[in-house]
Amino acid sequence: MFLRSLFSVSLLAISASAYADSVDINLRDTSAQFQYKAGMGGTNMGKAELGMGVLYTQQNSLMGEMGIMVKDDLGGNAPGVSVGVGMKLLTAKVRPANFSASALALGGMVRYSPPAERRLGVVGEFYLSPNIITFGGADRFWQTGARVEYEIIPQASVYLGYRNVSFNQKNTGLNAIIDDGFHVGVRMSF
Repeated sequence: MFLRSLFSVSLLAISASAYADSVDINLRDTSAQFQYKAGMGGTNMGKAELGMGVLYTQQNSLMGEMGIMVKDDLGGNAPGVSVGVGMKLLTAKVRPANFSASALALGGMVRYSPPAERRLGVVGEFYLSPNIITFGGADRFWQTGARVEYEIIPQASVYLGYRNVSFNQKNTGLNAIIDDGFHVGVRMSF
């Protein structure tokens, strides 16, 4: 059943890629994440981006997310640095803790690309949902991540990253870790 769901999501990601701004796939031994991001144009605050994705783990945890981020370069005082601020709505079925949760997470990202080597980038990101906007069997959500990426060609980048995705369980107060570890990924732009 879960393999069918994963296969369906994969087909959706592949069929959506024909119209996508970017498709991102990252894998490790115990998890797989698929993301689709579409540019929404520029505003006076930066470039807006709408994204959706799914994270599946070997313990049968499944998390779906949809969000928006506004990002832009900092400019003259910090060459090579870009920042983004955003929010995402997510829902998850967490195993083996066996609970479901939803959250509205706020967060952002910072990317540094050395001016002498614009194809190389270091990215850090953080999202948090406190108790007031976390629902179901959890009272808090957070996600941290970092990656080193390299643009092979203008339409494709590869990266090595680290990710921690966790919920704090409402009844026990224990942390339920959905995913924690290193992964490799590919991002393709269309």
